[in-house]
Amino acid sequence: MTEEKQAKGGETAAVIKRRFGEYLIEKGLITEDQLEDALAIQSAINHRLGTMATMEDIITVAELYDILDRQHMLDKPFGETAKLLKLIKDKQLTELLRRQQREKMKVGEILVGLLYLQKLEMETALDDFFREQRNKHE
Repeated sequence: MTEEKQAKGGETAAVIKRRFGEYLIEKGLITEDQLEDALAIQSAINHRLGTMATMEDIITVAELYDILDRQHMLDKPFGETAKLLKLIKDKQLTELLRRQQREKMKVGEILVGLLYLQKLEMETALDDFFREQRNKHE
């Protein structure tokens, strides 16, 4: 089972990811410090949408800063703001989001990579986590 399931149920992947990490702490599988290590690494290595759009020459660096300024004022996601400013087309945004999701390193993978968890241990915990989530929503 993979962590791609995290976006299901109408909650953001970030919220569920944090909950999965908290679940691992509650079960005594990792410590809070280990989770913070994994989340810091994840934040550092995963590309933000604006960075990806700039690297692919969809927008310029100046346009990136314009989008970020407007995003702050509107309190909307980057992609929505870029579309409102007519700097990114729907098709471009969809492809960027797909690529971002495909390339994103999951917190569980990072915990395994740091040797905080064994792969089978993480997969079993993830299965149990989703089973508990489903039971809560039934």
